[in-house]
Amino acid sequence: MNWSRIITGDFFTAFVLCIGIIPLLAGWLCYWVAMRPRFVASFHPKDLQTSYLGALTLPFALFLAFMVTDIWGRETRYAQTVLQEVQRLDAMLDIARVCGPSCAPVDEAVNVYARALSKYEWDEGWVYPEPQVSRAFDALIATIAAAEADTTVASHLRSALLSGQIELRRLRTDRYFILHADLAPHRWIIVLILGVLSQVGLAALHVGKRPQLVLGMVTFSLAFAVTLAYTVALAWPTVDESIIPSEELRRILE
Repeated sequence: MNWSRIITGDFFTAFVLCIGIIPLLAGWLCYWVAMRPRFVASFHPKDLQTSYLGALTLPFALFLAFMVTDIWGRETRYAQTVLQEVQRLDAMLDIARVCGPSCAPVDEAVNVYARALSKYEWDEGWVYPEPQVSRAFDALIATIAAAEADTTVASHLRSALLSGQIELRRLRTDRYFILHADLAPHRWIIVLILGVLSQVGLAALHVGKRPQLVLGMVTFSLAFAVTLAYTVALAWPTVDESIIPSEELRRILE
């Protein structure tokens, strides 16, 4: 089990909370420096213009807004891909049952693969292709190959089963791509840097002014922490079963 599976699995909530604490710690550090007697004596906030803070916070707000928009869009694409997987599995069950006893192994293999997907990959902890799912898919390929070699199975049914197999492989690859395409670590580093710089700017405008500094730093740091933690939580999409017809989901999992 790799570290990313551990973080996004059993310890996902703790991981999100730890990320949310970073802005609070940075805010406390800025407050501590801004209230140091020596720093207060040597620094004159009146020399700064209020536009100085806006110049720092604007890039932070814009970058974070674009990043959240990308994550929301990716979550929608992920959900659509999972829905297409469910629909394809359901269609393959129909084909196998129309085929009759000759395709009974395909029917069972589709159910096994669907249960493996539901248990190991359709959750927020899924990061990389799971061996259990890969083995179930290999078994499905073997049963479809056996059906292909069976001359008692109509050619159009064999063709449909093969097309379904190819589509399932593509959809699984699409899920992996969607999950990882926008998770570049440098994005999170930039958000943290811009957020901390905004805290520095806020502290610089209120050096030695305890009430204003406390109010400004607490409100901004809390907003920064909540937004960052929420963004991290959205970064690993999970399957919302409410968007999948319950009868289809029940049919492929039973």
